Formats: sequence, C-alpha cells, structure tokens
Amino acid sequence: MIALCCLLIGLTALAKPLKLNVEKFFDGSYNTNKNVSIHISKSKSKYYRGFTVQNDAALVDKVTAMFRKDEAVAESSQEFITSGTLTFINSTFINNGEKITVGLSFPSPNSCYLFITGTERAFE
Repeated sequence: MIALCCLLIGLTALAKPLKLNVEKFFDGSYNTNKNVSIHISKSKSKYYRGFTVQNDAALVDKVTAMFRKDEAVAESSQEFITSGTLTFINSTFINNGEKITVGLSFPSPNSCYLFITGTERAFE
C-alpha cells in the first residue's frame, strides 16, 4: 500500500503542465511592437488571451509556424478554407482533464489573430 502511494505521488510530481509554443507571444516581448495588440481576460470560469498582428508578414509567419508545432500534439484540429485561402485554424488540447482551445484566423493579408482559451485549471 505504501509503495502504491509513493508511486502515485511520484507520477503526480512528474506531471508537467501543458507548454504551448504559442504562449511565447504573451511573455511581454511583443508589448511594445506597434503591429501587435494583446488582450488578456480572466474570470472564475474562463481564461482568455488574444494576440493580433497587423501588417507584419514575418510575424504572421512566425505565429503560424508556432501554431503548427502545437497542432502536431493537439487532441483535434480543424481548418477552414474559403475561396482557396486558409482563413481559420482551430486546435483542442486537454490538460488537467480540462479543454484548452487555440485558434488562429487570418482576417486580411499580413494579419492574423491568435487566441488561447480555457478554464484557469486547464493552464495549471
């Protein structure tokens, strides 16, 4: 019984929180970029972060590349294509038994909108 308890405690200690590549865009390094707007909202039931890029093709490519890296380990993903152009990508992740949704839209050329949302517990 003691060995089983030690094993469960050890496995819990080894559990790591989900680390998404796209979370790097919210680390403060883009706070002074004139082409970027950041929105962070918290409530008891929801945590939401938004990252908007305007007129910066290189940064849009970087955001897209980071999203694609995360998408490779997602539980599920969807792509929306309109008139032959990718307009929205959505991925779902599970952490602590809770769902995290990450979306990336492309409202115009050289612009994108990234969001991450889920319960606060999902990000622990």
